[in-house]
Amino acid sequence: MTVIIKLGGSLLATGRELVQFLSDYAIKNELSLIIIPGGGPFVKIIKRLSEEMAISDDAAHWMAVLAMHQYGFFLADGEITIPVVESIDAEVDTDVEEECSGNTGRICIVLPYKILKADDSLPHTWDVTSDTIAAFIADKLGEKSFIKLTDVDGILDEDEDGCECENGNVNLIEEIHAKELIDKGITGCIDAELPRFLLLHNMSCLIVNGNVPERIIDVINGRETETVCTRVISN
Repeated sequence: MTVIIKLGGSLLATGRELVQFLSDYAIKNELSLIIIPGGGPFVKIIKRLSEEMAISDDAAHWMAVLAMHQYGFFLADGEITIPVVESIDAEVDTDVEEECSGNTGRICIVLPYKILKADDSLPHTWDVTSDTIAAFIADKLGEKSFIKLTDVDGILDEDEDGCECENGNVNLIEEIHAKELIDKGITGCIDAELPRFLLLHNMSCLIVNGNVPERIIDVINGRETETVCTRVISN
């Protein structure tokens, strides 16, 4: 079983401990976990520079992608070093197969620059961030879903005023179709391009609060309807 997890930059303070937790869980339960890093404070610097100085969309895009590498190296540098790989093309580089997919009970962190350079099909705009890149890599690996870990419980329904959902969370959207996100212009804690990518590739995304480990375990094990999260679907 292979699980794709995007670990957001908002979890910087606990990110390395979270990766260690996931590594231990993968080994104990014979899972293959592929971690895709967000950009965190590294990409915020680039976004600020792009607003204040003359940086082209192309340059900003690749700088932001490389910011994901910086966060990836940070996440890998914990109590136990986590393998970092840069290719998902077995004909070019078998690192992911050897470190993650080819063995159970393993975890690795995938850095996206070479992957995106080899298939430069994503738009070079700030609508595309590590969320869409994570979906892109999951799709490349033949997976139809991925988990996004962030510091909030999921996407909030801005149209509702204090609506309490069944799980007790005010305004939390438990499940929503990608097309509805596009039609309503809802982004919340995801980038603007992600719903379009999910819809185009018939994929889904589970948004989970990474500060609550038991919820992560629930969604890894297919119990997303029994826990607190937002499920973005496309079919």
